[in-house]
Amino acid sequence: MAASTRRTGFVADLSTSPNIITLSRIVLILAGAGLFLDGYARSGMAVAILGGITDYLDGWWARRTGQVTWLGEILDQFCDFFFESIVVFIVVAHFHFLPMWVMIAYLAREMWSTTIRRFMAGHQLNITSNLLGKMKTNFLLWGMFPSFLAILGYLPSLEPALGYVGKGSILLGITLGYASVVDYTRQLITGYNQIAAARAAGAAPAAGSGPDH
Repeated sequence: MAASTRRTGFVADLSTSPNIITLSRIVLILAGAGLFLDGYARSGMAVAILGGITDYLDGWWARRTGQVTWLGEILDQFCDFFFESIVVFIVVAHFHFLPMWVMIAYLAREMWSTTIRRFMAGHQLNITSNLLGKMKTNFLLWGMFPSFLAILGYLPSLEPALGYVGKGSILLGITLGYASVVDYTRQLITGYNQIAAARAAGAAPAAGSGPDH
């Protein structure tokens, strides 16, 4: 069935099966992180893997059933950020598997991306995602498995290679995130110039709509 963007309403979109799958990912992420931090590492990893699988299932099912919604896009982006943040927090802050600057670098990129997307959306413009951004998410999320295995010492015969794979995957993910945000920033500059040109050519900005500083 051909996919199409449905325009119904919040409650109706929330009840679609793809969005229910996406919502289940939030529950699985929280449950997996809780189990992991409470000492049930294997159970936590199993639940986290299941949550990771839903990241591919919900989008495929939405397209398959023609239930593509704006809400699905919102929830999917939130889940990606939520999952990534928990992975980085556990690896960096809880186990000190990577230095603290890794978390700072990750959060700085996400804050900038969110800020410029919000600005563009406020002017009815869009920043389109790119392949590098999608690769960033995949490397961050799937890099947690070799990282957690290394942290817990489950496969000592594969060390230190396993730890290097985990660290390398997470660091590569963050690097790809910065590469993707360069393109997002270019899109911001183009949009910013369009807005400035439109204002210079005609209407003055409405009261309260000017820059904060």
